[in-house]
Amino acid sequence: MSDLTNAAKLACTYIYFPINKAAFSKLYQAGETICGTAIVDGVFHICFQGTANLHGWIADFDVLPYRHPTFGNVHSGFYENLPAILKFLIPDIPAGFKIVVSGHSKGAGEGVLCAAELILAGFKEVSCILFACPNAGEKQFCSWVQKNIPGISFRNVFKKLKWFGDLVPVVPEYPYGPPYPHTFITRYPPGFLRFLPAHWHSSKLYYQGTLKFSAHPEK
Repeated sequence: MSDLTNAAKLACTYIYFPINKAAFSKLYQAGETICGTAIVDGVFHICFQGTANLHGWIADFDVLPYRHPTFGNVHSGFYENLPAILKFLIPDIPAGFKIVVSGHSKGAGEGVLCAAELILAGFKEVSCILFACPNAGEKQFCSWVQKNIPGISFRNVFKKLKWFGDLVPVVPEYPYGPPYPHTFITRYPPGFLRFLPAHWHSSKLYYQGTLKFSAHPEK
């Protein structure tokens, strides 16, 4: 299977409650932040869980900037638990593997920050596959990520009205921005729920939409 398919399974289905522990080699937790690792098809995957409880929502809204010495202002709520995770994660990363970092929603915001820290730690072959990623940093961070980390960031929208759909990937607003230009997919919520933007954020829809994208990339 492709890296995209594997990342979508991990980030959009297996990492959510109840966590499919059999899918992961190891799970890490600091505060409300949870990530899991797995070697799939010769690739080392690091996957972060999206918002799953009240503490996660509090982190989502903690948008005051944290000033990182290398890539500038980033989202404090997403960065807060990352150093504690990395302390145990980095020694466990095996040498010689390509690394793919993924996540859905808050997990995507934490994931792209994790990938940036891995580059600073000396890992070379690191990439991101992000689903419904909120804006995790300001312009300096976004420019640094696009220069140093190959990646793709999916947003689920109505096919002919790109401004309508999942709103999470466009917040928080300026001066924050998306780590990568959005790659659009279209997977409709059922029935009348398609008229409510919150339902376009479903991890299940992202999983289904990226499987379709993997087979037939949209223009």
